Amino acid sequence: MGLLDFLFGKKNDKQQVYTRLDDESFQKGLNVEKAQKMRDAFLAVMTQDDEDKAFNAASGLMLKGAFQETIEAYQDLANKYPNRKGDCESQIGAAYHFLKKYDKAIEFYISAEQNGADTNMMDDNIWEACFAAYKLTEDKIHIRKYLEIRPSGSYVKKANKFL
Repeated sequence: MGLLDFLFGKKNDKQQVYTRLDDESFQKGLNVEKAQKMRDAFLAVMTQDDEDKAFNAASGLMLKGAFQETIEAYQDLANKYPNRKGDCESQIGAAYHFLKKYDKAIEFYISAEQNGADTNMMDDNIWEACFAAYKLTEDKIHIRKYLEIRPSGSYVKKANKFL
């Protein structure tokens, strides 16, 4: 998921840097504590307006594992800042992913993309949700779902290997 995106709020239009906060990343050294320290260091030197503060508060909820509260916060932010609806829906999708509600996560990732979220990141997120659901259930319907949603996505070859 777009970790740095949800940690720091607004995207830099010239450059996008992100990683995934998942089991594999934890094993490679990125964990919630390190992410929190990165966020705190960034916020200590950043000048913030009310919008920045609101988005950073919402991202703080995500880092604390308060996923239902994160969803509510980003829903409120999407209403207050409609120009950032894609960002909000992407993070709502991430919260649903962490809650293991993968279909709901995918629904928000698709909507996030339609509302301006990065296409490649949403493709990654949709694959991650489909694959996580497959690993949880061992039902290939989840892999097929990715292929239905993203017939020309980046993970088509990988998905076909599972079928």
